[in-house]
Amino acid sequence: MGLFLQIKLVTLFLLPACVFAVNGNPYLGVSIGASRLKVGNSNPQIHYYDGFLTDAYPVLGYRKTRAVTGLSGGYEFTGRQYIPALALGLGIYGMPNKFNYKGQLVETALGDQSCALFNYKFHIRSIRAMAEAQFTWMLSKLATFIHVGVGPAWSRLNGYSESPVDSIGYVALPPFQSRTDTHLAYQAGFGVGYRFNFKPSASNHPHEQISLGYRYVNLGRALFGTRGDVYPYHLDIGRLTTNELYLSYTYLF
Repeated sequence: MGLFLQIKLVTLFLLPACVFAVNGNPYLGVSIGASRLKVGNSNPQIHYYDGFLTDAYPVLGYRKTRAVTGLSGGYEFTGRQYIPALALGLGIYGMPNKFNYKGQLVETALGDQSCALFNYKFHIRSIRAMAEAQFTWMLSKLATFIHVGVGPAWSRLNGYSESPVDSIGYVALPPFQSRTDTHLAYQAGFGVGYRFNFKPSASNHPHEQISLGYRYVNLGRALFGTRGDVYPYHLDIGRLTTNELYLSYTYLF
């Protein structure tokens, strides 16, 4: 992307704040909701001995749901008539509970039938810090908004372990090593809200907002470390994405 185009996009992005906004308010918000995490590669495979042997790791139930919490703050520039208010700020989001996954290690030798050798399980946890923008259209005290964000995400894979499918003498290799991947993540969503003053205020401007929203988040690729020098292969579970439904409370100072 050329420098001129980047400057033009930034100018358009900030235009409502610079031109149309006269007043504004700092804000602080908290949110809680449900995050449905999807593993991008639900059947990772490792080929070795020039393709003579293939280890497949199909994931059982590659979509999992856990709680997600968030804390955000910044400044909202007041809109005018049909011009939306523009909020610029920072947010941090995380999953208090780990996502638990499991599957089987299925080995296939060239020309032979596949054989399930081990059951496995592992955990995923992710946290992200977002530079955010939100456009809010007000109709009396009702609000509709569009939300976007970009920033680093830290996704940690750990707790990998295996157990034999049958007690037939197979000895598990050392587990895949835990690993934290850092990627540039992005999120986008929309929602509705209601603005009010819980306590009587001398100002006609509502200082509080309750919102219900949805956002899609791309957390980037995640993979385990190797099993060690004797088995220098990574287990790549692909790109992590989430669909989140959340309830938030925002206070405008």
